[in-house]
Amino acid sequence: MRYTRVRAGVAALCAAALLTIYTGTGSLAHGWSAEDETVGYTTIAQDPTLSAVAPEVAMPSGILRTMDGRTLWSRDPDAQRAMASTTKIMTALVVLEHAEMSDVVTVSRDAAGVGEAEIDLRPGQEITVGMLLEGMLVRSGNDAAIALAEHVGGSLDGFAVMMNQKAADLGLSHSSFANPHGLDEPGHYSSAQDLATLSTLAMSDPRFAEMVSQPSVMVDDGQGGAKRYESSNKLLGTYEGANGVKTGWTNKAGYCLVASAQRNDIGLVAVVLGTDSEDERFDEARVLLDWGYEHYRPIEVATAETTAALVPVTDYLDRTVPAVVGESVTVPVFDLDGEISASADVVHEVEAPVLAGQRLGTLTVRQGERLLAQVPIVAVRDVAAPDTWERIEIWFTRIWRSVFGGQLQAPAVPLV
Repeated sequence: MRYTRVRAGVAALCAAALLTIYTGTGSLAHGWSAEDETVGYTTIAQDPTLSAVAPEVAMPSGILRTMDGRTLWSRDPDAQRAMASTTKIMTALVVLEHAEMSDVVTVSRDAAGVGEAEIDLRPGQEITVGMLLEGMLVRSGNDAAIALAEHVGGSLDGFAVMMNQKAADLGLSHSSFANPHGLDEPGHYSSAQDLATLSTLAMSDPRFAEMVSQPSVMVDDGQGGAKRYESSNKLLGTYEGANGVKTGWTNKAGYCLVASAQRNDIGLVAVVLGTDSEDERFDEARVLLDWGYEHYRPIEVATAETTAALVPVTDYLDRTVPAVVGESVTVPVFDLDGEISASADVVHEVEAPVLAGQRLGTLTVRQGERLLAQVPIVAVRDVAAPDTWERIEIWFTRIWRSVFGGQLQAPAVPLV
């Protein structure tokens, strides 16, 4: 009896410890709580069992989203944080909107002298917008960012106004931009959620997507030659499907990364903010992307020629036509959002003639409240109208059965 009480006490202490980790002080020690972390649309505070399936990452703020905007996981996604050179995603968007890739930029002394990461621009050097964008996005050149900002906005302040207008247009309510490169400055911040939204839009532009997928880039040195710069994104070429987007680091922001990948027509974007080391941001992004591809994958939710019902043909006494699912449908499904259900809405009866492929209803597939697919249900074969003698026979038979009993029409048979 005493052993039982001791064992129960140990179990209670373990449960209390887990509750502390996911609802209070344990996670708060790392800067977040169970209210901050979601799997799908449910916080761990609402359903503590989700802690067992959530990705094991330590970042203070981050998000994993599909390229079509569905959030699979997040932690404190609206926290306003310094975001370092992930700023350059917005810089590139504004430049692509207001300049041509072939435009020629004359590099100012301010641009050439900014310091930190750079592509060694020289004052007075003439270089195209396209090459500056590649140097800014692949190498993370701050000098390229300033040269582009001055060219498009007239000045750094003018370009910051354009960045903030773009943020407002996109509904990025947790972002404010003070410069084009991301060095720490008052009033310069974003959030994991906003960066995911921004990156998804940027990756929809083929010019941007091509640039950020490059493992290296050649940039004119202003002296008749060119210099190769390697991408700062270590996922490129080392992680299956990795195709972008941008790294960043400052003292205030810590190590940051917006990472994207594409596999089997499924695109994911992972935002990692505020890790303690360069390698950690890549490790955490890998964990998020692996977790995403494990739990969000294509599933066949409707199979062609599955019989949904047997539909009575009213012109006959006992004839039905099979109503089948018209086509197979495969859609990405997040398996942690619950069970998948299907319901068929099929007509109760149909008049002859019936033609093969004639629509008789709709199959609706849902996961909880989320609509996954709606698929036509169709007649599997032709049913001709009865000829004159058949009609006479059916008419007399129905009169007889109306008086003495019997089936006047085949019953509907739902199967889904």
